[in-house]
Amino acid sequence: MTTAVYHGRAALNVRRGGMGDVTYLLLHGLGATGEVWQGLTGLIEQHNAGQWLVPDLRGHGRSPWGAPYTYESLADDLLPLIKDSGRVVVVGHSMGGVIALVLGGSQDNIEQIIGLGIKTRWRDEELARMQDLAERPVRWLTTREEAVERYLKVSGLIGLVEVESLCAQSGVANGDDDRYRLSADPGIYAVGEPPVAALVSTARCRVLLAAGEHDAMAGLEELKIIDPAATALAGLGHNAQVEDPTALWSLLH
Repeated sequence: MTTAVYHGRAALNVRRGGMGDVTYLLLHGLGATGEVWQGLTGLIEQHNAGQWLVPDLRGHGRSPWGAPYTYESLADDLLPLIKDSGRVVVVGHSMGGVIALVLGGSQDNIEQIIGLGIKTRWRDEELARMQDLAERPVRWLTTREEAVERYLKVSGLIGLVEVESLCAQSGVANGDDDRYRLSADPGIYAVGEPPVAALVSTARCRVLLAAGEHDAMAGLEELKIIDPAATALAGLGHNAQVEDPTALWSLLH
């Protein structure tokens, strides 16, 4: 089921399903959409583990754009989803993992956070590149196929999902003039460097950081500086939740 959740200026597109006392909130990474969680939501239902909630974060997918984008404001958008949800487990990928940690520092009903593929070390030139991307105008493409190809490239999903899949198609939006763009607002790149260590230290719940063994963005040794129990998912890369959802499920159970 898909619903819109209104909070301030954000009317988030949210998919939901499953049944049970535990609610799993699944948060995608920068530039992606909630469709990257299809494998994990299937496992939650297969194991009758609980309810699941999958939003498109503000500025992404079928949710509206609305700067400024900060980790705190993106987390604040999600409060209506979980404030009356009882026991909550939050699984966040990359930027979504940072947002999960922000929530974990303020919400007492969150029992566990899994932060997957969070980049913890940023060079000045990387931050400058992110700011440059945020300030660029929207790039319009003449065909949907071109736009999907570009989305798969920037999201790191090339070769992991079929071009015609909902996961791939959800990253593209139509314009009024029969042109196409990525569904994500370029402004989201201005979100900045996350204070991961501080967020982990102030979380009120159990936190586990993890990354694919071959994740070039989130090195295990860097994660272990923050979380000595940080875990590597064997044979996987940055989008481990898409590559092998069962590996991520094993961290939850």
